[in-house]
Amino acid sequence: MKTSTRFLATLCALAALSFTLLAQQPKSQKEVEALMAVQNAASDQARIDAAQKLIQDFADTEFKSWALFNIMRSYEMMGDIPNTIVYAEQVLASKGSPFETASAHVRIANGIARQTKEFDLDRDEKLTKVAENANKAISLLATAPKVNDQIPDEQWKLITANEAAIAYDAMAQGEFVRKKYDEAASFFVKAIEAQADPVRMLKAGNAYRLAKKYAEALSMLNNALSDPNTNDQVKGLAEREKKLVEEAQNAGA
Repeated sequence: MKTSTRFLATLCALAALSFTLLAQQPKSQKEVEALMAVQNAASDQARIDAAQKLIQDFADTEFKSWALFNIMRSYEMMGDIPNTIVYAEQVLASKGSPFETASAHVRIANGIARQTKEFDLDRDEKLTKVAENANKAISLLATAPKVNDQIPDEQWKLITANEAAIAYDAMAQGEFVRKKYDEAASFFVKAIEAQADPVRMLKAGNAYRLAKKYAEALSMLNNALSDPNTNDQVKGLAEREKKLVEEAQNAGA
């Protein structure tokens, strides 16, 4: 069954909490209560508020990188890309765990890729940052130790694969902006290899069509259509994309 992005994000945050609470010790009962307020927050905004209060009230807390990580992920869940990037940069500055660092690089790469447009004057500079951060994330994720030894190996593999897939998505989006569709398709394929997803298959099919690689496009689109997790909306888009591929083939384009 396909695992939702929100579920994986929550899982990552809880895993990080378990790690820090096991590896470090709060200095007071008040700090424990502040940590629990972050963990038990009922909404993304409440989690942001609680994490910011933790950092403000306990300037010497050993949980700063974890608090910043939670703020970053909460802003991401709210769809606030600018603040996600701001707090991702703060996670990097706080020198947290390898997983927190990798996750921050993923958020920066993904956020910049989503905000960059074809005719931006600084497009190439932005897309260079996308590639740099995505590659750093992928490298870190390959060797990042579990944030908690109690996490089953398969679950940890799922968490890190999800992060790597988002990093590959960011690089694919960057190549799409450059209109380098063959390269974009290759990165979407790497994302699918990390974590299969019908939407990624649809995007890969679209990129292959634009690159005039019609056999590869049809293969990806058929995979999307046959995937049991494909919803009706994605099926409709995949069917329309297939018609475009077939029309291009018939026209000899």
